[in-house]
Amino acid sequence: MRAEVLGHTAEVRVRVTPEMVAALDGVVVHPVCSTFWIAYYAEVAARRAIEPFFEEGENAIGAALHLEHIAMAPVGSELLVRAVVERTEGNRVWCQWEAFAAGQRIAQGEQLQVILPHERIQALLRQAYERADLEPPPPHPNVRITRAGADAG
Repeated sequence: MRAEVLGHTAEVRVRVTPEMVAALDGVVVHPVCSTFWIAYYAEVAARRAIEPFFEEGENAIGAALHLEHIAMAPVGSELLVRAVVERTEGNRVWCQWEAFAAGQRIAQGEQLQVILPHERIQALLRQAYERADLEPPPPHPNVRITRAGADAG
């Protein structure tokens, strides 16, 4: 991970759809964006913030997510999630993130990713499948979610 990652930001913008509402056991509890989907887009924003700074052969795995859901985002509204790289310690990278809808902060938190060589992640995947007594999938490529040439923030 290149040192200039500190302070880098990335944003995700998405329209809240009916599929994103708070539903438990298939029953809609509240017709607004669920905490689950906010967590998902916080992970995406944090990944986009760090990915341009990976060294050759590196990748990351999510290790922790803290989320405070403080207001609602209705169906049809635009959700904006912004992550900023706040600190690093060894191979650990922390992003602070916030989510907004209609100009109001609706959630905030912190996300931790651990940077590892792609081969190490592949070994961890194989071990997980072996523990579950399942056939591991074929080796997975070292993927990036950011588009080539796109500015992530």
